Amino acid sequence: MSRKIFITAVALLIAAQAHTQNKGLFSGSFSSASHYYQTDRSILFIRPNDPFASNNILRLNYSQGSIVAGLQYEAYLPPISGFPYQLEGDKIVYRFFRYTKNSIDITVGNFYEQFGNGLILRAYENRDLGINNSLDGFRVIYRPLSFLRITGVYGKPRRFLEKSANYVRGVDADIVVDTVFNSSASLRFGAGVVSKFDRYTGPLTDFPEMVTATSVRASLSSGSLDVNGEYVVKSADPSEFNDYSNTKGSSLLLNGNFTKNRFGLFFSLRFLKQMNFLNERESNDIYNTINYLPSNTRQHSYMLTNIYPYSTQTGEEFSLQGEVNYTFEKGSAAGGKYGTSVRVNFSQVRDLKATGNSNEVSLISAGDKLYFQDLNIEISKKWSNTLKSVLTYANIQYDKGSLEAPVYDFVRSNIVVADISYKASRKLSLRGEAQHLWTKEDEGNWIAGLVEIGFAPYLNLYASNMVNYRYSNKANYYNVGLGYKNNYVRLSFGYGRQREGLMCAGGICLKVPSYKGFNLKLDVNF
Repeated sequence: MSRKIFITAVALLIAAQAHTQNKGLFSGSFSSASHYYQTDRSILFIRPNDPFASNNILRLNYSQGSIVAGLQYEAYLPPISGFPYQLEGDKIVYRFFRYTKNSIDITVGNFYEQFGNGLILRAYENRDLGINNSLDGFRVIYRPLSFLRITGVYGKPRRFLEKSANYVRGVDADIVVDTVFNSSASLRFGAGVVSKFDRYTGPLTDFPEMVTATSVRASLSSGSLDVNGEYVVKSADPSEFNDYSNTKGSSLLLNGNFTKNRFGLFFSLRFLKQMNFLNERESNDIYNTINYLPSNTRQHSYMLTNIYPYSTQTGEEFSLQGEVNYTFEKGSAAGGKYGTSVRVNFSQVRDLKATGNSNEVSLISAGDKLYFQDLNIEISKKWSNTLKSVLTYANIQYDKGSLEAPVYDFVRSNIVVADISYKASRKLSLRGEAQHLWTKEDEGNWIAGLVEIGFAPYLNLYASNMVNYRYSNKANYYNVGLGYKNNYVRLSFGYGRQREGLMCAGGICLKVPSYKGFNLKLDVNF
């Protein structure tokens, strides 16, 4: 039945677009990722009874003047490896109507929203991880003055293909002070409050069904300097995650960025205490969150630097990150003819320090337990008009026993990566990666490599492999594939193995199983 609804909706929208093609704008996108699995006992993977899995998302939008309307249809037949099995099926899961006129912006239906840095609310979509916690209800944005924006939301969060029985409501205000005083600097203040209602049917008489989080924030931008901070308090939120504790939550976030000529400096400092803000208290997973707490660490892009990624510990965490960028002047001894850039990044994550009461921790503190530390140095150099290199060194320390399971060791690793790009002609480009990871703990040493050939502007081919050579029975995690793209279509086809481990996107991580097989991905915009 749902497929008939889907086909009917598509036909109606296409007919509407054809009828009003001179009055409005019809647009959309289609995304599909499919796997065909093969049994591979060397990586402990047995293909399922149905070896084919496919994720499909169709988005359709229509806009005319002050009105925008749209829908999103999703089909998981079944979901591909790593995605939650609860997504299996198909349904129109997102539909909305939005009206914008002068100082009023009203949305009815599904919508995404973020208050401040997302510490108390972020309804968003991340297709790489299967996250979509859009709200189904209404949102009103009101701008009564040029320097003031007020946002109110009410809705039920999406939960896989359905919507939760619980509701979330909130209001947020953003004030731009520089507009008022006509100053050269940009100064902003903001405040927000979000509450969620989760009905309780147990025996306790004082169990909190309503949980509230409140934040205040400020930011300053002046020339080369940008700084911002946000402070949050959260009422008691007993759940499965915190063993039904009535401890209140809080958070403090400070960010800063300074750029001048060829020099750049970034820092971030964050404290978290009982900030796991769940829509449903009985479910603790990345698909059930109301707020957004990505890891405060560098997001690496190479195979071996991603073997030990960090995932935020929302119960208690102190984290800091700093980065220095410098580009040497062209023509200097260090810069050479084309210039050289150096980036040094450091991040560290610890627990919070306990107070006199062993069950309590202090928010503004750093404990003795090290969860994660990453010191990395990247040197980018252009040698000629056709040759460029990026050299990376990373020292990563990872408490796998605390972050994954007690049976694991504390891992100390060193990784080096050489990334070389060569443009042979206007049409042909080559890129290669050589990577190595050393550690005496966990699975020991790894080696990896990648070769990519590009035929501009449409086609590219690649082959990669990563091998753990400490143990003779370890498998090669090889992958080969090709990709095609133009202004409207992206198509890729590949074959290979995926290693079991954490897959991260935007600082949020998901544990994915190993698999072997073919994969096909298609993205179309129209």
